[in-house]
Amino acid sequence: MANDDPSFGQLSGSQLFTLVSHASHEGILLLDDKGKIVYASSAACKITGRSEKQAVGSPVLTFLKPLNYADEQRLDMAITEAMPVASGKAVRPDNVLELSIAGKKGKEISLELSLASEKFLDRWYVMLFFQDVTDKIKAREALQKSERKYRKLFEDTRDAILMTTPDGKIIDINRAGVEMFGYRNKEEMMKLDAAHDLYCNPEDRANFRAGVERYGSASMHDLLLRRRDGTVITVSATINAVYDEVGEVVVFHGIMRDITGIRRLERQVESFQKMDAVRGLIGDIAHHFNNILNIIVGNAQLAKISPECSDQIASYLSTIEDEAFRAADMVDGLLASGSRHPMDMRTVNIVDIVADLEKLVRNVIGEDIVLLSALPPGEIPVRIDIARIGQAVLNIIVNAREAMGGKGTLTVRVYSEQITDLTTTLEGQINPGTYAVISVGDTGRGIPAPLLDKIFEPFFTTDVSGERKGLGLSVVLGIVKQHGGFVLCESEEGAGATFKVYVPVSSEIAKEQRFLDEQGTGGAETILIGEDEEALRQIMSEYLGLLGYRVIVAEDGREALNAFRARSDEIDIVLLDIAMPGMGGFDVYHGVRELVPDVPVIFMTGYNLEAVNLKATTGKGINAIRKPFTMVALARKIRGVLDEKA
Repeated sequence: MANDDPSFGQLSGSQLFTLVSHASHEGILLLDDKGKIVYASSAACKITGRSEKQAVGSPVLTFLKPLNYADEQRLDMAITEAMPVASGKAVRPDNVLELSIAGKKGKEISLELSLASEKFLDRWYVMLFFQDVTDKIKAREALQKSERKYRKLFEDTRDAILMTTPDGKIIDINRAGVEMFGYRNKEEMMKLDAAHDLYCNPEDRANFRAGVERYGSASMHDLLLRRRDGTVITVSATINAVYDEVGEVVVFHGIMRDITGIRRLERQVESFQKMDAVRGLIGDIAHHFNNILNIIVGNAQLAKISPECSDQIASYLSTIEDEAFRAADMVDGLLASGSRHPMDMRTVNIVDIVADLEKLVRNVIGEDIVLLSALPPGEIPVRIDIARIGQAVLNIIVNAREAMGGKGTLTVRVYSEQITDLTTTLEGQINPGTYAVISVGDTGRGIPAPLLDKIFEPFFTTDVSGERKGLGLSVVLGIVKQHGGFVLCESEEGAGATFKVYVPVSSEIAKEQRFLDEQGTGGAETILIGEDEEALRQIMSEYLGLLGYRVIVAEDGREALNAFRARSDEIDIVLLDIAMPGMGGFDVYHGVRELVPDVPVIFMTGYNLEAVNLKATTGKGINAIRKPFTMVALARKIRGVLDEKA
C-alpha cells in the first residue's frame, strides 16, 4: 500500500536507514571497505554496552571483542567473504554465526550474527545484524544438560525403562531393558512387536493396555514376559499413558523390574509358613507315636524277663524292639523335615547310616540307574543329626539322578580321610583332622568349570530346562557346615560329577545307647509317675516294681501334683511326662519344687530334648529321658539321679 505522507518520499536513503535501524531491536553495524564502523544503531550499543562514540571509526573486532580466538577468526573471515571487492556484486550469506563477546565489565554475551553487503554512492559497505541470545543459549544448554542427565539416568538405572506406541512398537529402551530381555542391542528390540514377542500371552497386553488407557497408569503390576531365549520372567511394571491434545494415547512409558527371584522366594516362604501351620500338629503326632512305640518296647521287655520266655521268643521280642526304634528314627526324620527343630546330635557309625539309607536310595533313583556302593568294614564314628545328614545326601542323589536323565550309574562310597594342612575352599576354611567322607558319583552330563563356583548358590541350576531351580545344594552345604564339615565337587563337562561330604570323625565311641545287656539296678525308694498314657504308665509301674521300687501313679498333671502334696514326705523322685492334658509336666514341676525344692525330677518326652528347651524353662540341673526308651535305660536313669543326690 502506498504511503500518502508527502514528506516520507523526501527522506534520503541514509535518513531512511537511520530511522529503520533505530526502531529495530536488532543491533546493526555498518562497516566500510576497511572493516571500520561508520554507523552503530542504538540497539547495537545497548547490546554490547558501548557508546556510539566508541563505535564509529573503530575496527569491528575492537567493538565486538570476541572472547576467544576461534570466534575472532570466524567473524573476520565472514566479513572478508561478505565484502564484494572482486565480484562487485552484493553478497547475502545465508549462514548465521554464533559467537561470544565481552560486554560491559567483561560480561559474556552470546550473539547470533548475520552479514550482508550493499553499495551506496559507488562505495561498498558491509552490514552486521545481530541480537543478544545469551538467555536463549543458557536455556538451550540447560535443556541439553537436562537431556544428558535424563539420558544418563535412563541408561544407567538397573531397572528396565521403555517407551512403546499403543500398537506395541518399541520406541526406546535402556541398556538394562535390553539385558533383562536377553537381546543383543536396542536396535534389535525396536524391531519387535511387544505384544507377541515379549508377552507370554498377547491377550495379557491387550487387557493391560485397556486398563492403563482407562486409568492413565498402572503401578507395580505383575506381568509374565518372555526373554529372547524363551525363558519366562515375572516383572513388576509401572506404566503411564501420554495423551495428545484430543485425549488419544500416543505413547506408553514405564519402568519394569525383574522380580522372578523375589516371587520364587515368596513361594518358598509360603511353603515354610504352611509347614509352620502344621508344626504343632506334627509335634503332637510324633509325641503320641513315641508313646505307642514306648508301650511296644516296654511290653517286649517285660515279656523277655518273664520266666516263661524262651530264647526263641526272646529273639522275636528283640526284633520287635529293633523295629520300634527304627520307627522312632522315622519320627525323627518327620520332625526334621516338618518343623526345623534344633539338631539332635548323636555319635553313630556313619557306615551303618549310609547302609540304612541305601534302601531308600534304590527307591529314589529308579530301576534304570545302577547303584554301586563301597562301604568299609568296621566303624567310622561321627557326631551328627542323622535326619539332616540323610537329607543332605538325598539332595545330592536327587541332583545326580536328574543329571543322568534317569539312566546311568550311581556310586556311593564311605571312607575316612586325614587332612593334615589348613586349606581353604569355596565353603571356607578346612581344619586339619580326620574326616568321614560320603562320596556320591554319577555318570551324568557333568558341570562346566566356570559354573563350579556357583553350584551352591540358592536357585542356581545346571538343568538346561531351567525348571529345576531350588535350594537343593545350598541346603546340603548349610547342613554339612553346621556339622563342622564341608562339601567338595569334582566334575568335568560330559564326564559326570562326584560330590564329597566331609564330616569330622568323633573321638567318642559309636555305640547304641538304647539296648543294654545287663538289667538296670533297682532300689527301695518311692517313685511318683505322672503319665497320661495308661499302657505306658502300667508298664513302667510294673517294671520298676519288679526292681524293688514303690511306685505311685497319676494319670495327669493335676493328679500327680495332688499326690505329691499328700505324700511328699514319702516320695524320693518324680517322673513327669512333659505333655499331659490340663496341667503339663512343667507346671507340675514348679508346684513340686515349691513344696520340696530339692526333690529330683526326671522329664519324659517324645519331642527333641533341645526343641523343648528344658534349661530355659526350668533352670539348671534338669534330668530328662527321651521316648521311646527301654525300661533298662529308664531304671539306670532313675538310679543315677538318686545316687547323685545321695
